[in-house]
Amino acid sequence: MADAAEAVADLLDRVVHRGAVVTGDVIISLAGIDLVRLDLRLLLLGIEEAPG
Repeated sequence: MADAAEAVADLLDRVVHRGAVVTGDVIISLAGIDLVRLDLRLLLLGIEEAPG
């Protein structure tokens, strides 16, 4: 279990270091008629402190 948690932490570190964009759509419909549509965009970035 500790190895899996470490692997997830390493993966998240790489993604945040390089940056990633996650997009998705959520559509709620009734009888083939779209009632609600959500377009989702998530930007993941790492912020480094400026040397000071």
